[in-house]
Parts: sequence; structure tokens; C-alpha cells
Amino acid sequence: MSKPVPESLTLEAHYLHADRAMLGVLWLCLLGALGLAAWHGTWLQAMLVGGGTVLLAHILYALIRGSLLFRCFVAAAFMVMAALHINQVQGTLEMHFSIFVLLAFLIIYRDWRPIVVATIVIAVHHLAFYVLQMQEAGVWLAQGVTFGLVMVHAGYVIIEAGVLVYLARMSFNEAREGEVMGQTVARMIGDGSGVDLTCRANMRSPMLDSFNALLDTLENMVSGLSASMQQLGQLGSSVSKGASDLRQGSEQQQDKTRYMVQAMLELSQATADVARNAADAARASSEADKRAQDGHAAMQEIAREVASLENNIAQTGEAVDGAAQLAIDIDQVVDVIKGVAEQTNLLALNAAIEAARAGDQGRGFAVVADEVRNLSQRTAQSTSEIQDFISRLQQASESARSAMEQSRTSVHRCLQVTQSSTEILAGIVSEIASIVGRNAQIATATEEQSAVGEDVATHLHEVEAVALANTAEAVELDRLSAELEKVRVVLMRDAAQFRTGR
Repeated sequence: MSKPVPESLTLEAHYLHADRAMLGVLWLCLLGALGLAAWHGTWLQAMLVGGGTVLLAHILYALIRGSLLFRCFVAAAFMVMAALHINQVQGTLEMHFSIFVLLAFLIIYRDWRPIVVATIVIAVHHLAFYVLQMQEAGVWLAQGVTFGLVMVHAGYVIIEAGVLVYLARMSFNEAREGEVMGQTVARMIGDGSGVDLTCRANMRSPMLDSFNALLDTLENMVSGLSASMQQLGQLGSSVSKGASDLRQGSEQQQDKTRYMVQAMLELSQATADVARNAADAARASSEADKRAQDGHAAMQEIAREVASLENNIAQTGEAVDGAAQLAIDIDQVVDVIKGVAEQTNLLALNAAIEAARAGDQGRGFAVVADEVRNLSQRTAQSTSEIQDFISRLQQASESARSAMEQSRTSVHRCLQVTQSSTEILAGIVSEIASIVGRNAQIATATEEQSAVGEDVATHLHEVEAVALANTAEAVELDRLSAELEKVRVVLMRDAAQFRTGR
């Protein structure tokens, strides 16, 4: 059920208020009439006309107040009171000003019709009283009145009436606009549970058109506000979820960062240990390089000694070969001696045989022959021993030669191995030198890596601090999202009080 328009916003209420005010003006006019009655003794006129008019006004006020008829009666009553005052002062010209004053009072009604009624009444009064005054009927319009003066008065009254009619219509339109606006606002408020923004003023005027445009704008704004509130709710939920995710992510980042800081510190410590070990390895490699170079020099010296030994063995082999050749030559000579001994033995045997044949003459010769044979036998035996010795000498020489050949081969192989070892050791020396350089580079790199690790650990501490700050910001954002949701709920509740057609 719509809430009724407040009485103060209706024209009827305004008419009632104006009627009460005009009753007060009539009472003032009656008091004025009583005051003027003492001037020329017009008490009877004041009591009958003035008092009768006020009494009739009260009767009509009780019966038809707020109506057009009562407003027109008030207009006529004003002109009657003005005519009474003019007649009481015997037509004094200044008293005619009351006509214009009382006409102006009628503007309060914001109705042109009472003004027209008052104009007609005062016009009839002027014409009638002009005629009656000309006939000396005992009434007064003006001292020294002429028809021209009446026309001048009539002209001014018509002009003022015209202006007042225009102002009254303007005032009525404004009042009507206010009343329609009040009715529209009352329909908007309704029973007070909300504001209906679909209501519009059903009267066309620039002000009401602007008011309707304002309502259109408000309706669009509230509709947009409701939609924005819904979007804000969704956005708030998203922000709240994002804040929660951000807080969880920040906490996880903080944990991971703390773990990474610990890992980087351990890595930095391990890198420092590696750097120290690399430096130790570099020093050990340098020492190994020095020793390898010493070993390389020793191997070169061994190679030279082995080469010299090989040369000496070759010379010894040649000497053994020469000795073997001499043994062969001796064996050949011994063979010749053995052959001579065998022949000598054979000759001694033949000589002994011949000596035996010779008898005593050959006994001495036999003894010589026997000695010669014995000598030849011992020579053959010695020769056999020499041959046996030479044979053993040849075997020894052969064994020595074979051993020397084997030694020479072994020494040659040893020389080759030594040379290969020297080359390998040279390569090892080169590799060790490369390892020394790399170890130095590794030591330098690990030292730099250790410094970088410490720097990274420092930055990770800063990242941890940032993650902690992000966690705090996420918690604050979550709190603000909750506050935003509360504000949104309040705004939605307030916006729900405005009913729109969208």
C-alpha cells in the first residue's frame, strides 16, 4: 500500500493554510474599519458591513474551507472591506491603495480565479459608487471623482490584476509541480520498506522532466550498482581466494626459500671444502708434476744407461764370438797335433817292431821308440783333454754368446720399454701439468662459486624476507577482502531498498 502524500505537499493543504491566513487578514481589515469608524462616526457601517463580512467568512470557512467558492468569497470580501474603508474616509484617495494591497494578498492562493473575482467586484464597486456618488446617495468613491479618474483606477487595477493572474498561474504551476513531485516521492517511498525507482511524475514540465530524468539516471545507477555489487562480490571472492592462494604460496615459498638458504649454505660450505681440496690437489699435482719431471729425467738417464749397456753387451758378444772363433782355431790346431801324435805313435810302434826285429842292436832304439810312443800317447791324451776343454770352451762360448744375445735382446726390449716409458712419462708429465692448471682453475672457480653461493644465500635471505612480507600482505589482503565483503553486503542491502525495473 502506497504511503499517502503528506498534507504539507498538497494544494488542498495549502488552500486550507491560506484560508486561515486570509481570515486573519479579514480580522485586520475589521479592526481597521473599527479604527476608521471613530473618524466620521461610521460605527454602524463598520459593524454591519465589516462584522457581517467576517462573520459570513467564518461560517463559510466552517462549511467550505479549502474550496474555490471560499477563495472567491475571500476575494470578494477583500474588495468589500476596501470599499468599506474608502467609504469610511469619505473617498480619501490614499485609501484606494488598500485595493492593490489586498489584491496582492490573493496571490497566496496561487489561483487566478479569486483575483479575477476581486477585479470584477472592485470594478462593479467603482462604477456603482461613481454613479451613486454622482447622485449624492451618501456613499463615497473618491473626493472630486470623475469618470476619467475611475478609468485610471480601473486601468491600474486591471494591470495589477493581469500581473497577479500571471504570477498566480506561474505559482500554481510551480505548486502543482511540487504536489506531483510530492506524490511521486510518496509513491517511491511506499510503506517505507524501500524506494521504488520505477515511479515517474505524470505531469509534463521542465522541472518534472528533469526530475524524471534524474529518476532514470538513479534507476540506471542503482541497477548498475547492483550489478557492480554482484561483480564486486565475485571479484571479492576471487580476491579472497587469490589472497588465500597467495598466502599459501608465500608460506610455501618461505619454506622453500628457507630450505634453499640452508641448502645454499651447505653447498657453499661444500664448495669451500672443494675449493680447499682443489687447492690441496693443485699443490699435490704440482708436487707430482715435479716428481714426474724428476722421474722423466731419471727414465731418460736409465734409457741412456740401458743404451750404453746394450752397446757394452754387443761389444761383449763380439768378444765372445771372437773367443769362440779362437777356440775353433785351437781345436783345428789340436786336431793337427792329435793327428801328428797318432802318426808319431804309429811310427813309434813301427820303430819298436823294427827294434824288436833288430834284437840287441835295436834295444836302445826300442827304448826310444817306447818313450816316443809314450810321449805320443800322452800327447794324444793331452790333445783329447785339450779337445774336451776346447769343446767345453766352445759350449761355454756358445752358451755365453746365446746368453749375451738374449741379454742383448732383453736389453734392447728394456731400452724400447724404457723409451716407451719415457714417452709415456712425458705424456704423464704433460697431463699432470694440465691437471695442475685445471686444478688451479677448479680451485679459483670453486672459490668464486663459494662466493657466489654466499651471495645467493644472502639474496635468498632477502627473498625469504620478501616472502614473509608477501605472507603478511596476503593476510592483510585477506582481511581487506573480508572487510570489502562486509561493505558489499551493506551496499547490497542498501541497494535492495531501491526497486528498479531492470
